[in-house]
Amino acid sequence: TGFRCLVGGAPSFADLASELEDVQAAGRRLQEAAVGGRRLVFAALARLQRADLSGARAALEAAEARVNPLPVAAGCAAELWADRELRLRICDFAGFGQFAQSVICCRGLLTFLEKGVLTPEMPEFLRVGVEDVDDERYLVGTIDAARELERFAVNRGQVLDIRSIEICLATVQGLEQALMQFDFRNSEVRRRFDGVKYVVKKLETLAYEVDLARKRAALAPGGEDSIDGQDAEPPAKKAKVEVDAGPEGRKASAVDLRLLQSIKERYDHFDGLREQTLKRSRDVVKAAKNAIFALQRDDFRKADTMLGQCARDAGSIFKELVARSPSLRSGLFGSSLEELAEALAYRAFRRECRLLGRAELQEASGLPFSFSLPEYIGGIMDLTGEVGRHAVRSASRGRSASSDVELCLACVDAVHTGLQELPHLPGGLGKKMGPLKGTLTKIEGILYELALLSRGGLSVRAPAPTFNDGEGAADTHVDEGAG
Repeated sequence: TGFRCLVGGAPSFADLASELEDVQAAGRRLQEAAVGGRRLVFAALARLQRADLSGARAALEAAEARVNPLPVAAGCAAELWADRELRLRICDFAGFGQFAQSVICCRGLLTFLEKGVLTPEMPEFLRVGVEDVDDERYLVGTIDAARELERFAVNRGQVLDIRSIEICLATVQGLEQALMQFDFRNSEVRRRFDGVKYVVKKLETLAYEVDLARKRAALAPGGEDSIDGQDAEPPAKKAKVEVDAGPEGRKASAVDLRLLQSIKERYDHFDGLREQTLKRSRDVVKAAKNAIFALQRDDFRKADTMLGQCARDAGSIFKELVARSPSLRSGLFGSSLEELAEALAYRAFRRECRLLGRAELQEASGLPFSFSLPEYIGGIMDLTGEVGRHAVRSASRGRSASSDVELCLACVDAVHTGLQELPHLPGGLGKKMGPLKGTLTKIEGILYELALLSRGGLSVRAPAPTFNDGEGAADTHVDEGAG
């Protein structure tokens, strides 16, 4: 009470809380559908391994019906689902990617057993409308299907079905050769792909051991009749060798190379966009940091120049690159926008003694696109660190700085209090709450020390300059009774 307050008061966080609640509610509804559907997919996979194709197909159809169509499963407003960035946040919150991958895995194994094809087309209802995200989920699901083939081959090895094992081996080898043409970056797809070679090795070992066992069995009395009886099992339990001939009379491959080639072309194109985004975003981060450094030195003219350059660079990056795929925004470009938001908010605090709301920050930025909610929240959370540094530097002036330090406390406290209104912190912003609380505590401690100086009867004087001839030796005086 009695502290200096921010001009215009603290901004309301109600609109931020409302958006987070809408995304969270839609994500939870979709999560409930996806989790139940995933259990059905696991049941379908188990039935496929036991050659129950009709039961597996029924379970898979029931799983897919839970999320088809996606907007209905999420139960969100049309305008919320129409925003591709919010759509991705809803799907990420719900863990929809894991469900989509499991469905693709199950479909791959089912079509392999029915038609001999491991790579069927991705169903339209599993697509979220962002090509790079959909393609990665398809690749991970297909790799998981290859792992299911390993399990299927082990089961066929129990009856020495060498033919099915060899088909599985040839299929996984073909998939491995196709995936080796990709230049995977360090991601979930890369980690899953690294395991394909172990599947190939396991199948090679399995084929060798089963072939050896068959040869030993053939040498035993009555061995050939026993092996022939095993080969006469129902066809549902065996892998189909090849797909029916197409219109041109050619046999289809177990791995659709044309489909994987189209995915590779899109993947390479996206990777090029990603590299350009990373490279150009570094300039935005650098300019925003230089603007903050200039503001710390009270060089407002240079800060304004840097902020203007930031807005122009970020606008061109968004228009030329990021607008094509929302997933490009979640990396360094999103971090650069957080840095820009921090610099803009710090400028308003230093010049106008205000804490900008989201709409005010958007207007001050001059950007041709909007800050996302995580970018704004991340920016004002980082702002508290710069305000804390300003408070420490101001405190070096002694008792006269109390008013400025109180303003810093009001700013940090407004951010901290506003964040308590949110249902949760999006993304990885929760890790910033600890440093924010530390800054708040530090500024409160500074005000306590200043209160001791102003009200406790103590006055501290800076040392006098020391001369070369020894005159005017430095000394520090502590006077009692100074007001």
